[in-house]
Amino acid sequence: MLFEGEEGILKERKEVIGVDAVAILKERFALKDVTPEKYRTMGSLMMRFHLEQYQVEGLGNLCVLKTRAMLGLMNLTTVVVTPSSGKNVPFLLIDTMDMGKKHLCYVEYYDCTVQGADKDILLAASAPYGNVPDYAENPAWYVQERMEGSLIKTGDKALLEQMAMDALKAYAAQAETAPVKPENIDGLKAFQRRMIEEGNPSTAALTKTLGKEGAEDFFRTVVMPL
Repeated sequence: MLFEGEEGILKERKEVIGVDAVAILKERFALKDVTPEKYRTMGSLMMRFHLEQYQVEGLGNLCVLKTRAMLGLMNLTTVVVTPSSGKNVPFLLIDTMDMGKKHLCYVEYYDCTVQGADKDILLAASAPYGNVPDYAENPAWYVQERMEGSLIKTGDKALLEQMAMDALKAYAAQAETAPVKPENIDGLKAFQRRMIEEGNPSTAALTKTLGKEGAEDFFRTVVMPL
């Protein structure tokens, strides 16, 4: 996890969950850094964001947003993979949160494909973590939209870190050989619209930082560009 220190330099913190999405996807895909400079580092002393955005050749878009809040007492990482090429795989969202000794990890799959994405490899990756304690989240519209195999867990930092990496590796393996179906884009557009109109966990923080129009632009062009 990265944060902006007193010297203005992004430093590494070892007590938070680390998910090296760039390294994992680079094992199977070519990545191009397309991070907009206006969004690379933003926010205030109380809530600071650091963004990385990549085009993933043959797959779509990777967004990695790292957040330091409460003067570093809370650290969050969001990894979003949007299969905007039309690959027959789900939309992937990984969220981690670290606050003192409390650690959470969400691995969320949303199937926006027309005929249904193969879930066998994703289920196999999630199976070893079935006994990790579930985190009791608040009700929300998107909870019912998740695919089987999604994980909402709390507990040991190292175990949650491995869980997130295993999920991302399984997803990348599936995406590498999945067929491209252009008609899947319509499902992604419909889900993107719901995420903007009905809200998601990042909406409030981004709106506070960027304003309503800025937050919508950020979501459409950085988080889930189509």
